[in-house]
Amino acid sequence: MSPATRRVAGTVAALFLATLAQAVFASPLQVAGARPDFLLCVALILSLFTHVNGAATTGFFAGLLHASLAAPPAGGFGSLIVSRMLVCALVGWLEERLYRDHLLSALMLVITGTALAELLYFVIAPHPNIPHWARHMGMTALYNGALSPLLYPAVRRLIGAHRTRDMF
Repeated sequence: MSPATRRVAGTVAALFLATLAQAVFASPLQVAGARPDFLLCVALILSLFTHVNGAATTGFFAGLLHASLAAPPAGGFGSLIVSRMLVCALVGWLEERLYRDHLLSALMLVITGTALAELLYFVIAPHPNIPHWARHMGMTALYNGALSPLLYPAVRRLIGAHRTRDMF
């Protein structure tokens, strides 16, 4: 199997496993009203290892899978897709500008990326209770940050240790 094919298969497998974890474990792992966002966390980590187009593609599919699971009541289906795609593309854009193949980089980018994705989602599909939303966003960002040291090595191993520019 070629390295590019292995990366694509690893990306698909990581998103599939994150979707299963989101569907099965997100509600039981709820702490103080915040649930982990496995799909966003894995998509951001995957975006660390590719260029902007591959990262945007990863974010699109992560957002599509999350929107399919969440089924937002007030529309918001496209908002989840767009917010995840833009944030993952931003992380992919940082490829030439930041050394990202490090656990500390992953931790900071997952926390920042989660907060930014939730902020974009709020801008596109506003919520009426802003203090509740802000608390939820902060808790989710911290939760995803706590998960990133566990998920980063697993995702890195699943897609291969070295990134290439031609992932997608």
